[in-house]
Amino acid sequence: MLSHIVSTGRNAINKAFTVGARSALLGGAVKSRRSPMMLDNTSKFKIIDSTLREGEQFNSAFFTESDRRDIARMLSDFGVDYIELTTPAASRQAFKDCEDIAKMGLRSKILTHVRCNMDDVKAAVAAGVDGVNVFCGTSEVLRKHSHGNSIDRIVDKAREVVDYVKAHGKEIRFSTEDSFRSNLDDVIRIYSAVDKIGVDRIVLADPLVIATHRQLKTHGPRILT
Repeated sequence: MLSHIVSTGRNAINKAFTVGARSALLGGAVKSRRSPMMLDNTSKFKIIDSTLREGEQFNSAFFTESDRRDIARMLSDFGVDYIELTTPAASRQAFKDCEDIAKMGLRSKILTHVRCNMDDVKAAVAAGVDGVNVFCGTSEVLRKHSHGNSIDRIVDKAREVVDYVKAHGKEIRFSTEDSFRSNLDDVIRIYSAVDKIGVDRIVLADPLVIATHRQLKTHGPRILT
């Protein structure tokens, strides 16, 4: 069963690469109509596998401790760059899973996905992972009904958690959750604040899958500039 899971993931990843991407990875052996710029960008891509987080977030899904270690080992052997785990703040078992997998000595780097608060971030660092993926809801709906924080407070908390993670020598990614129902100026303000203190990656998370083509074309360039 576990071999089938990893094999399925491998097939999905292989299909995800376009002819142009494969051409770049193979040193241009495959001809492509894609521009040189698009081919050059493939070298910047990293694979983050979330089987051990997202993969358990549905009814009846369950991995034993042994399953989780076996999946992590096979993903690492396959060559996945990052393996993302459930937040260690979720339970004692989740903390133990993070700690155990972080100690396996895998080639893949181990990440965990946590809320933008110090308790979660401290648990992640204590578990010994290589990096922390922090998220915070930034749309008006989530700010009102999820955590109740203003944009000013989100910026302050984001600075605090990024400072803490960087001080402990870990990689950090920051995600604005529900990005495409958020005010773009608010999103840019948050990312500008964390960029100044050394965040490694940012993500425009779209959990509801509602981003329009126009938003995808405009949000990225505005944030990058």
